[in-house]
Amino acid sequence: MEIPAKLPFSKKRLRPRVVLSYIFDYVIIIACVAGFAILNKIEPYHQHFSLNNISIQYPYAVHERIPMAYAICISCVFPLVLIIVYTLFIDGLFSHNKPLDASGKRKLRGPHRWKDRLWELNCGILGLLMAQGLAFVITQALKNACGKPRPDLIDRCQPRAGSKDLFPGLSNSSICTGDPHLLTDGFRSWPSGHSSSSFAGLVYTSLWLGGKLHVMDNRGEAWKALLVMTPLLAATLVAVSRIMDARHHPFDVITGSMLGIACGFVAYHQYFPPLSEPWRKGRAYPIRTWGTEPAGPGNFRNKGPRGESIDALRNPEEERMNPPDIPISEHTRPDASTYLHEPNPYTSNVYNRRPHDHDDGASSSEDDVTNGYEMRHGNTTGQNPGSSHHLPQYDPSNAYMSQTQPLTADAGIHVPDGMAGQGRPLTGMAGRPM
Repeated sequence: MEIPAKLPFSKKRLRPRVVLSYIFDYVIIIACVAGFAILNKIEPYHQHFSLNNISIQYPYAVHERIPMAYAICISCVFPLVLIIVYTLFIDGLFSHNKPLDASGKRKLRGPHRWKDRLWELNCGILGLLMAQGLAFVITQALKNACGKPRPDLIDRCQPRAGSKDLFPGLSNSSICTGDPHLLTDGFRSWPSGHSSSSFAGLVYTSLWLGGKLHVMDNRGEAWKALLVMTPLLAATLVAVSRIMDARHHPFDVITGSMLGIACGFVAYHQYFPPLSEPWRKGRAYPIRTWGTEPAGPGNFRNKGPRGESIDALRNPEEERMNPPDIPISEHTRPDASTYLHEPNPYTSNVYNRRPHDHDDGASSSEDDVTNGYEMRHGNTTGQNPGSSHHLPQYDPSNAYMSQTQPLTADAGIHVPDGMAGQGRPLTGMAGRPM
């Protein structure tokens, strides 16, 4: 079979190693499904049990509140439909940077191209299936290895009349006369499969929604948090139903839920950035490369003429969280207001400079402040109405020193000619303690 030279989402020719890496992802998912089917047919270990143990004497529930088929629909089918609909039709619908078509009208679907949407969809589906596949195969392997009795084991077992526990000792499955299939499943209590699969799929969905809604962008919008937490509530209800049906002990449900959370978390971060990086807008990682360093927050965008083909759903104008001409840094500098409690005319507050050239008229003070930075020549009268027109003109090279840069001995205060005798000399001011 010939390996394609490129993916359908990219114009760039890819090495066979890159194409094979994504094919291998799907092979792993198929292997997980096959592994679960094989493990499900293996006889689990049968722990010994006591006929007097009341924790395994619950009645067998013929009709489950949430059968496995319903649980799969809740934790896999619904998230799959959500990812498809959102990625192909909703993403970019409310964008403020919609491109223009040939007729000059705004494109309703936003700035994202179809091939980029398909790449985003590919990564979203891969992550969801990876989370479910890992949860199923790990859970089933642990079930067979542990062989813990379910809470309704005695009802499944139907012990022979007159059966008693050995003294000293316990009973085993040889005294059971019930349905062999039900009895085999009765020794698969730990961990809960419903809990692990539900939390794997729905934790992944919650993280995926949080990335798309950039829930950690410091805006504090409650509706985003509500949407992100809804899948977790659904997963919790599915897990609790297993205790209500006496299919699992509470410990089984808790550990199964933790396993599902781990699978969903790992699968999401294989294809998407963490929620703590809201400037990425929850976009999938670009096509894999080898031999290069991972891109940091300030340079994760490709800069090549055709680099957009491997940056899934990249829109630099929307992803810019900081002012355009101030680079994004990993450590944000503190605001000068935390250090200065009173205005100091001899230091420049470089932290509070706010550009108005590129805020699209969104500033609440747009009518009051001229374009560009607020601190510029010509606004000194408005800043100090009581001062006369004979204001000292400071040299920008030394008068407006950054408060994070100490004033050295060589950097003196420059006083223009003719101003030395007016008012208090600038050099007579007491130095600020460092």
